[in-house]
Amino acid sequence: PGPAASLPQPSGPQPAIHRESDTLTFDRARALLRGSADPLAGEPSALERARVLCSWGESDPTAAAVGSAVEIRSLVSRPSMNGKVGVVVSANASTARFGVRVAGEAKALALRPANLQPAAEAVEVGRLILKAAEWSPQSHELFPEAARKRAVEVMRLGYLIAWDEERFEGEGAAPGLVDLWRTHVLPHAVRR
Repeated sequence: PGPAASLPQPSGPQPAIHRESDTLTFDRARALLRGSADPLAGEPSALERARVLCSWGESDPTAAAVGSAVEIRSLVSRPSMNGKVGVVVSANASTARFGVRVAGEAKALALRPANLQPAAEAVEVGRLILKAAEWSPQSHELFPEAARKRAVEVMRLGYLIAWDEERFEGEGAAPGLVDLWRTHVLPHAVRR
């Protein structure tokens, strides 16, 4: 779904969260999201990469995308590498190994999926991107200022409707209508 028609479109180039999603710090990702970065932009998008990253343990461990930040674990041949973080630079289906570049190493290491897990900070960033995919009271602070203002305007409208004594004899329909408005109307009315 596209942005709401009444929201101003950001001008100029958009922050490239889709290119950074696995190497971002939590604070940088939060700043990009608040600054109008679109988690749906790019191929693959930051949102798609976050879904893979956050479900890695539940799905095929070979689903790690090139560019994913990973932590090396249970490596017997070079135990000094265990706990180090690297970036997947290649995937070889015939050998079922990933090429992982680790800072300070002359060349990429060829590692089995069993020796890799998503880097902890990359998972935190992935969860943040998933949280920011759709507006909710919990994700409100991750939206750009214009979208947050729009959410406040739309919520005020919901309050006015819910407390309209002429329409809803007596006290109005609140708080039930307000809750419905917040959970079902706002997520569709507020876009990045």
